[in-house]
Formats: sequence, C-alpha cells, structure tokens
Amino acid sequence: MKLGLIGNPVDQSISPELQRILFDMLNLQGYTYEKNDISHEKLNSFFEAFKAGSFDGINITIPHKEHGLKFVDELDEKAETLGNINCIKKTGKHLKGYNTDFYGFQMMLCFNNIDVASKRCLVLGAGGSSKTIIKALSDGKAASITVKNQSMKNALKIQSYAKNRMDVNIDLFNDVNQAFDVVINTTPLGMYEQEDKHDFFTIPLHNNSILIDLIYTTNNTLFLEKHRNQVKQCINGLDMLIFQAIKSIEIWTETTYNVSPQLDSIRKQLENVLC
Repeated sequence: MKLGLIGNPVDQSISPELQRILFDMLNLQGYTYEKNDISHEKLNSFFEAFKAGSFDGINITIPHKEHGLKFVDELDEKAETLGNINCIKKTGKHLKGYNTDFYGFQMMLCFNNIDVASKRCLVLGAGGSSKTIIKALSDGKAASITVKNQSMKNALKIQSYAKNRMDVNIDLFNDVNQAFDVVINTTPLGMYEQEDKHDFFTIPLHNNSILIDLIYTTNNTLFLEKHRNQVKQCINGLDMLIFQAIKSIEIWTETTYNVSPQLDSIRKQLENVLC
C-alpha cells in the first residue's frame, strides 16, 4: 500500500519515520509512506494523480487541511463538522476525507491525565486546527472556551463557525481575562519563527495551569519555555501526532489496533529521530 503526506512545507515533518515505526510494530509489510511538498498551485494535478493511482491514502497537513475538502467525494461526520481533513482513503477512484486530529487530541488528553471538564480553556490561533481543539474542549465539558488570535477577523470567523456548526459559544481574548486552567497553542509560532515579537504568548496563568503546544518537534517550544516555571504541566504535540497516525492507519487498513502498551517505545524512537 502506497501512502504519503502532503503539505507546504513538510521538510520538518517526522510522519514518514513515525509511520515506518508503526508499520514495523503492526507487521504491515509492503507499506510505504513518503512526504510531498505540494504548493497550492499544484493541488489540482496532485489530486488528479492521486485518483489515478499514485497513492492509496494520504495525510494532509498545513496549509491544505481546508483546501483538500474540495477534492474529496465524501466526508466522514467529524470532518464535516470540523470543516477540515487530514486523512484521505482512496477506494477505486472514490476519495473519502477524515479528521483524525480530533481523535489524536482526545487520546493525548487521556494519556496525560488531563480533564478539561469545568476548566477555563484558552485556544491560541484561529486556523483549521483550532476548530478541532474547540470541538474536543466542548465535548469534554469545558466551563468556557476563549480564542486568542493575531488577526481579529479570523478570530471572529472561528467564533461564528463554532456557534453555527458546533453549537459552541466562544469568547474572544481581552486584557481583563482571568487566569486560564488549560491553554492550547494551535499556531506554528515557534516552529519557524523563534521570537514572539508581539508578545502573543503573554497570557494570564496560575500555578496549576496546564499548557499544551501542538508543535511536536521539541519539548522546549517557544510557548512552553516562556511559561514552564510558572505552571503545573507542559506537554507538546507528540502524543497527538502518534494517535492521529494510528487512527489514519486504521482507516486505510479497515482494522483496529491497540498500541497503547507500546506508546512509551514509540515516543522514545521518535525522540531519537528528533534529536
């Protein structure tokens, strides 16, 4: 089975290494996975080749999670609600889009013993990933959900989308916000830009706050390092990456796998790759 990842850029992605680790662990022989840097202008030709048989399934990362919607023939229920996809399965010439990030985030919370119920939550960013996180926080019975974004226009779009598509009320960040219990960074700030020039990560916290950065390439992300000594817990997005990858494999193979007992081993192998 030929599988792959598309995005722009994808040079820092460790998805091929992760997938190879999982293929070996699950004894999936004859499976390949490659990353493809695809610009917006080349999406049409890529999907034409995809339907013609260049791949059996793909993952999609930024900035194409929403752009990819127009190329699929069908969406699963979660992807329809969230308005973005990160996994596609091809059956014949039929493409079906899925969102496995939602599952990945929920499992990350579970395995790190994070309960968002009755918590005041802040989501940093207003892109496609923020929709996934907002839905997961809402389903987890968060007391309140606030969005902070550098573009107020995009923050208002997310606020409206959440209310209309998810039946979730979203507050917008302001200077009088009280300290937050759980904060999730969904932006790429710190992955490519190593300076918080506009103090975007300056937010009210307390000693028991929990910080999550969806960036997985390091434990010392710009966001986490800014506040590490002030809060209770800091985690990056590595567990989310692992669990969404497992869910993608389950979609492609139409098989359920339990790799929870091997999670520590997978983490260590990926940390070696990142080093």
